[in-house]
Amino acid sequence: MSPAVHRPTPSFVRAVLLAAGTALLALVTGRPELVVLAAPFVVWCVVGVLGRPRATEPPPSVTVSARALAAGEAVAVTARAGRDGASRSGEAAGAVVDLSLAPAADVELDPMWGATCGVDATTVKARPRRWGRFDLGEAIVVASDPRGLWQTEVRVPLGVVDVAPTATVPGRGDAIPHPIGVAGIHHSRRAGDGSALADIRVYVPGDRLTRINWRVTARTGSPHTNATTADRDTDVLIVLDTLTDATSAQMPGEFASSLDATVVAAASLAEHYLRLGDRVAVHDLGGLVADLPPRAGIRQFAVLAARFGGVRRDDRVQRALRPVRRLRPGTFAVVCSPLLDEQVRGEISALVRRGAAVLVVDTLPARLGRIERGTLDRPRALQAALGTSGTALWEEAWALRRLQRAPEVARLRDAGIPVVPWRGVGGVGALAAALAAQRPTARSGRMPG
Repeated sequence: MSPAVHRPTPSFVRAVLLAAGTALLALVTGRPELVVLAAPFVVWCVVGVLGRPRATEPPPSVTVSARALAAGEAVAVTARAGRDGASRSGEAAGAVVDLSLAPAADVELDPMWGATCGVDATTVKARPRRWGRFDLGEAIVVASDPRGLWQTEVRVPLGVVDVAPTATVPGRGDAIPHPIGVAGIHHSRRAGDGSALADIRVYVPGDRLTRINWRVTARTGSPHTNATTADRDTDVLIVLDTLTDATSAQMPGEFASSLDATVVAAASLAEHYLRLGDRVAVHDLGGLVADLPPRAGIRQFAVLAARFGGVRRDDRVQRALRPVRRLRPGTFAVVCSPLLDEQVRGEISALVRRGAAVLVVDTLPARLGRIERGTLDRPRALQAALGTSGTALWEEAWALRRLQRAPEVARLRDAGIPVVPWRGVGGVGALAAALAAQRPTARSGRMPG
C-alpha cells in the first residue's frame, strides 16, 4: 500500500494566512499590539507543523462487507483511518473520517445522500432494490487528524456486488402432474411402495405382512392388505423469457418490471421444488442467464442464485430465441413469461407436443395497462402538459397491447395449457396440484401455432 499524502486542511491554511497577515500588518503600521493578536495563531501553526503525520503512515482503507447478497439486503461500506488512535505520545486519539458515495440507480443509500463522518471509522449502507450485478462506483474518503490541521483524501473503486433475487415464501402445491422418477414424495398413479393408500384388496402370496389390514381381515375372515401408490420424484424444467422487459418508470414497487417478476418467479419455483427433492433444470430463452442441467439438492439453488446475481441488467443486446434442446417426456415445465413474443408462444406449444406437462406463469405486471382514470377525468391543464410528453399515452398504449395479447393467451388455454398470473408460489402450486388431480392433456389438434 502506498503511503498517504497529507495536505493542510482549509482551517490550517486560514490560520497561517491570518497569522502572517496580522504580523505583516503590525510591522507595516508599527503597532505591536497586533503581534499579541497574532500570537495564538502563530502558536497554533507551530503546533500544526510539529504535529504533521509521518509520511510512512498508510492511507485510509475502505472495505465492503459482502460481494454476494439477496435483493433487499444491505452491504456495508466502511472507511477506516490509516491509523487507529494516536501515533505520537501525548496526541489526542480519534481521527475524523468522512465517507461519501455517489448515488447509483436502484441502490438505496443510508444515510440518504451517501455521506457520513465518524471517529476513526464510519459506515454507509447500500441496499440494492433489484437483482443483478451492480457497480457501487467510487468511494471518496477524507481522513483528518484529531486537531483538524492535516487531511488525506483517497478515492477507492468499490467494485461490483452480485444481488440474487429474493425468493418468495413457498406456499401450497407439492403435487406434480406426471411424476417420472423412481423415488420421491409425489404420489404416482401407479401401484408400488409408498405412503398413500390406494386400495384394500385380498392378500396374495408375496405381499408384505406389514401391510396386512387386520381390521378388515377380522371383519371379513380372510386376509386383506393395503395397496399403496408409489412415491416418486420428477424433472422440473423452469423456462425463463428474458427476451422482453415490460416496465414503466412511472410504476414503482415490487414486480414493476416483467423481467423482475420472471426472475423472482423462477427463483421461487426452483427453491420450492428443490426443497421437495425434485430435479430442477433452468433454461433461458433469451440467453441472459446461463442454463442449468437437471440436478437435485439445495446446492442447485445456490448455483442458480449466483447465476442470477452475476447478470448485468444494463445488457440490452437483442438476442434470438434459444429453443429447449433436451426434454425428457413427462417433464413438468413451468414457463415464466409476459407472453408478448410470438416465438415464445410457439415454443410453449412445442414443449407440449414433445410430451411435457406445461404450466405458464404470466409475469406481465398486473398494473401495466390498467387504466384507472380516463383522459376525460384529467384536468385541462394536466392534459395540455401531458400533450408534450413522450409518455403521455403510456397507459393507453399498454391497454391496447393487453387487448392484442388476450386472444393469444385464450388460445393457449383452449389448447389445454393453463396460464396463471404470478402471485407467488402458492398460486402456481395449487394449480399444479389441480393438474395432478385432473391430469389434463393438451388437444394436439388445437395447438396454437
